[in-house]
This record gives sequence, structure tokens and C-alpha cells, in this order.
Amino acid sequence: MADKNRSLFRLVSMLLVAAALYCAFSAVGSGLRFWVSLGIVSLIGIAYLLLFIQTDKDTEELIKKASVTPPDDNSTVSRFFMNNCPVPALVIDETGRVLKKTTGANEIFPDMREGEMLEEATGMDMKSFDSEYNPDMHEFEWKHFRVKPFTAINTESAGKTYTLLCFTDTRETDSLKDEAEGSRNYVALLLIDEYDELFSSEKDSKKSEVVTKIDRIAERFIERRNGLLKKLSDDRYLAIISEAELRKMGEKDYLAFLEDMHNIHVSERAYVSLSVGIGRGGSNLRESEEIARDALNVSQKQGGGHVVIKKSKDDTAFASYGGAYSKAEVSSQSRVKLFSDSLRNYAEGADKIIVMGHSYSDMDAVGAAAGLGGALRAMGLMSYVFVNRDTTLAMPVVDRLFTNIRSEAAELFVSEEQALELMTENTLVIIVDTNSKHNIDGREIYAKASKVIYIDHHIQVKDPIDNIIDRHLDPDASSASEIVTEIIRYYNLKSKLSCYYADALLSGIALDTKNFVMKTGVRTFEAAAYLKELGADPVSVKLLFANSFEIDKLRSRLIESAENYNNYAITTLSKEGYRFAVQVSEEDVSEAAQSMIASGAEISPEELNNAAYRSALEKKTGNIKVAAAQAADQLLNTLNIKASFAVFMTDEASVKISARSYGTVSGGANVQDIIKRIGGGGHITMAAADIRDKSLEEVCEMLKNALDEYDRAMKPIE
Repeated sequence: MADKNRSLFRLVSMLLVAAALYCAFSAVGSGLRFWVSLGIVSLIGIAYLLLFIQTDKDTEELIKKASVTPPDDNSTVSRFFMNNCPVPALVIDETGRVLKKTTGANEIFPDMREGEMLEEATGMDMKSFDSEYNPDMHEFEWKHFRVKPFTAINTESAGKTYTLLCFTDTRETDSLKDEAEGSRNYVALLLIDEYDELFSSEKDSKKSEVVTKIDRIAERFIERRNGLLKKLSDDRYLAIISEAELRKMGEKDYLAFLEDMHNIHVSERAYVSLSVGIGRGGSNLRESEEIARDALNVSQKQGGGHVVIKKSKDDTAFASYGGAYSKAEVSSQSRVKLFSDSLRNYAEGADKIIVMGHSYSDMDAVGAAAGLGGALRAMGLMSYVFVNRDTTLAMPVVDRLFTNIRSEAAELFVSEEQALELMTENTLVIIVDTNSKHNIDGREIYAKASKVIYIDHHIQVKDPIDNIIDRHLDPDASSASEIVTEIIRYYNLKSKLSCYYADALLSGIALDTKNFVMKTGVRTFEAAAYLKELGADPVSVKLLFANSFEIDKLRSRLIESAENYNNYAITTLSKEGYRFAVQVSEEDVSEAAQSMIASGAEISPEELNNAAYRSALEKKTGNIKVAAAQAADQLLNTLNIKASFAVFMTDEASVKISARSYGTVSGGANVQDIIKRIGGGGHITMAAADIRDKSLEEVCEMLKNALDEYDRAMKPIE
């Protein structure tokens, strides 16, 4: 019946064409002949429409018959459907075995044999298909096809279920879509960092010369990308760049642009730093400009000298490039002076001040907290310092203060419970050496505080400390202790502040600069010189870094297990090594208990043993962190090593990475850029990551993948 209808359909189609031509010819002749021929054409047209509908029904019937016909059947219906199906298709059974493929499918799968398993032949995941119609799609990486189950074919008689998979080639539509998206234009905003300070002491002629160089480099960079650049003010530019050009640009392009700017020297100690925000999103240029403005703010929060690309204002997974160069080494004295005045006003207006650092506090956090707390006390203010004795890595600093100024230290240092009891609505909490609200030593203190200020030298994290009334963030500073030293210089405390607080601050600077080698600028030495004036003793500070025999053994073990991976040193402390390192002996517990009693800790005899065990265990964990950091430092001294990484466990569910480098200027790598690829952060020369719910082996693999990505991004443009 279907074949007969198709023959009639072809015949009527031919008659319709002939009649239409006759009608057109008749229009030139008599009117009667025209109307008669028009009636004939109309009748043939109606017949054509009816036959078209019937033929369409026959096609649907054919598919229906194919659906209920077992795929292994070689009937006329089955053969016709497989040979004439308008789209490439496969028929599979419930196990995923390919039973039939259409003629069109032969072009997609020329080597596929009937009887093969679909998953093995194509890589498709069978879990995405149900026994009933499923709209989910599967994209093939090697070709652009959208695959969906057109229907579920249930054959009652055979008791089996079959699925028809239809393939749609999306290459043409994808190409048109890419072309349309590539033609979209986006806004980029450029800002010269600290413009006023940069030229504050320069002649107009010098300023004009430098600005001309900046303009030229910016224009060349944008024009090479077929974009437009408009100067908005002395220190601001607006650029328009297409999506197609942005796709061509990678990390190496942005870093090269920032480096070109950095190479413009204003003076011996001042050079140009540029912040860039790109709004790679929005339905129009106005929305793109708003996103670009937000991206520029992020770049500024990161300390400037970054290119930040955001796709929306709420984009938290934004791309950020830069940080290889700091801004001018000249200390921003005006900013420090303003902040020191602001801090004094807030402190004098508070009934109490509590200063604390980050969790697992190191010498920089404890040194900065103790130095600032001591300075505020010397000014006659009620300041306190909280240090978690169970987790801190800087107990030598605390012990030295208790040994030499016991009564003052006993009043200054408080436990978290004591701090919470002291707090009121008018208590000021100052957090040093971190800007992450997830990395604060006293979480409950922070949660209770209504007035918070933080002082930090790290690049701002994506989820920073909030509910602040003020902050001082300076990623160009070597350490939090350096910033605190610069602040207290304005308080004129030379005859009032104990030299032991100066030692604490100097130990913080020494730690983060690796004894004035890493990230050390003129301002670092100026801060150290001021601390020496306050009475700091470099020899006493060096003794604070003396290792225990246990830490030395752990460090040696880590160095011994190091491997060279493409000129990156990677060392790991195995799970067995971790478990051995955290073994707590009775002697360890006894020593911890005696230390707690000597420090005046208020604890019942019943709880003393448990508390001492926890303290001893935390000390063992702290030893691992110290040894890992020292091992990473030592591995940097190996020839041709661009960066070093220590991978270690601190508990059964957490793996940490300590990363070190001498910086890209010295031929090394940007470890902050590497570590951010696996969720960590830090500086170009020092970074870290804390990864949970991953094994040591998985984290090592993640690190190696990040190193490969970084190396690919850093390859020179050919």
C-alpha cells in the first residue's frame, strides 16, 4: 500500500507541475480556458495534499513497524528503514550491543560491526540511557554529534527492549555559533597602580616620558588584537576586544604585557605596575563594562599587577594572571601613615583589643601579633594576644617572652576561653597574617566580634574576612611582621617597647624572607634596622629557629625521598612515614603536661593527661609541617630546580603541599600560579595548598598535572 501511494504521489506531482505550466500558458489566452485550467490545477493540488498526508502517515507507520520489528528481522520494513532513515542511527539492545546501523551511521562508524558493544566501540556511557525516552545527550570529542535515544522499542513477543539512537551533526550550527560568539565585543579596563605616588617626586618631563611609554605599550598590545583603546584619565584606559581575539590569548600573552609595563622604570626604586580587568560576559557593552570594573577591583585586591578576567559579576571561578612582579619597593608611607592613625583611633575607642593570627600560627603570625599587642600595651591600651598553644609552630617565640618578661607576657597572652569572657560589644579584634576567614586561629573570637581589622601581606583570597571596619593589605610586604613594624614606627615607642617584642617581630621577618633572601626589599631592611634600634638581637632570633632532633630526621627523610619531575623537585612523606612521625610516647605526654603546668594553664588533674596527649600530638603534627617547609627550602639549592614541593599528611583525611621558588626573575617558577590550579594560594616564591578527601598519590598526580599545565602556558610564542 505504501509503495502504491508513493507511485501515485510521484505521478500526481508530475501532473501538478504540467497543469501549472498549462495554467500559466492559458493566462495569455481566453479567460474561460484560464479558469478551467485553474480548476484542474486546484483539484490536482488537493489530490497532491491528500497523497502527501497519506505518504507522511505511511512514513510514520514505517517507523512504527520498524520499532516493533525485532532488529534481527530481515523483513522489507526493517531493510527499508535501515537504508532510508533520514538521520544516522543505531539500534541497540538492553545490554548495549549494536544490532543494526543505518546507512548514514556507516559514515560515522565505518569500522563498527553489528554485534559489538556500544560502549567499547564509541566510548558512550550506557548509564545515561533509560529503557524509556531519555532526552540526555552525549557529545563525542572526536566529532561534533549530539546523540539521543529517539525512542524505546519494546517487543512484547520476544520479551526484549531495544533502543534507537539518533545522531545529529552539530558541526555547522556549532561553527555558526562560534562565529557569532567570536564577533561579540567585550570591555577591558586598565589602571596604572598607585599613579599619584609613582610620580609624586618626579619632574613633569620625566612623568611625560614615562606616560608616553605606557601609552605606546598599551596601544600596541590592544591594536595587535584588532581592538580599540581609549584613554579615560591620567591613569585609566578603556579597551574594546572581540571574543575571537580573547580566545587566541593565553597566560603567556598577559604575563608578557605585564612584564613590558614592569620594565618601565620611573626611578631606581620605582617602576610601573598595571592592573587589568576584562569583562568577558554580559549581553551588551554596558554590562561587560560593569563586569570589567568588578574584575579590576579584584586585581586591586590582589595587590595590583594582575590581569583578571570575569564572565559575570558573580563569577567566583575567574581567571587571574600576574603576581610575578611586585610594585615599587618604595614603601607606601602615606598609606601606612593613614592606616596607623586609623588603627590608633579604633584602638583608643575600644574597651579591649584582642590580636591573633592564622591557624597553625608560625613565627610571622605570632611575631606580628605579639609585637602589635605589646606596642598597644606600651601605649596604655588594654590589649591581649591569643595564640593556640596546641597548634602553633612558634612556641619558641612565646616561651622566650614568658622567660624574659614573664609578668607582662602572662597578662598579654590569653586562652580562647579567656578572650571570649573578656569580649564586649566594644572590643576590637585585630587579625594578622591572613585575610581568609577560614584560616583564623580563634574562630569563636572572630564570630563574636563586632569590630574587626586585619593586617596581611598575602594576596586577597576569594572568600576574605568580612564584617571589617578597616584593613591593611599589602602583598608587596615581605611579611606581616614587616607591616606591623612600619605601623608602630609612627607610635614613637623606642623607650617604651621591650626588646623581646622586637625579637618576635624580627623572627617573623626572618622566617618569611628565609633570613633576608626571599622577597626582601629596601623596606624590609629598613624595618629590620628599626627593630635593631629597639634592641632586637639577631643571634637570639637565630636560636629561635634551632630544630629539634626529631625535625631534622623528618627533613632528612623528606629530602631523601625527593624526585626530579621536569626540573621540579617533589618530595612526599608517605602515610607510613606520617603515622611513624605522629607516634606519641609517654615521655612526650609528660613533657607536654609539665609545659602546660609551667605556663599556668587552668586545667583539672583529670583532664591534664588527655590535654597533654592532644598537645603532644599537635606538636608532632607541627614538626611535620616545619620539616616539610624546610625540606622544600633546601631542595631549592639543587642545580636546575625551578621550584620545590613537599607533599605530606597532617591527618588521615588531609594532604598539604608546601611550595617554594626563587621567583621567575631568577629563572624559577611562579609557585602561586601553579598551586592555585589545585585550589591553593600564596606568593610567587612561597605557596601552599590544603586538600581534603584525596589520597597522597592523587594529590601528587594533581600537582604533576598542574606543573604540566604551567609549563605549557609558559612556552614562548612561536
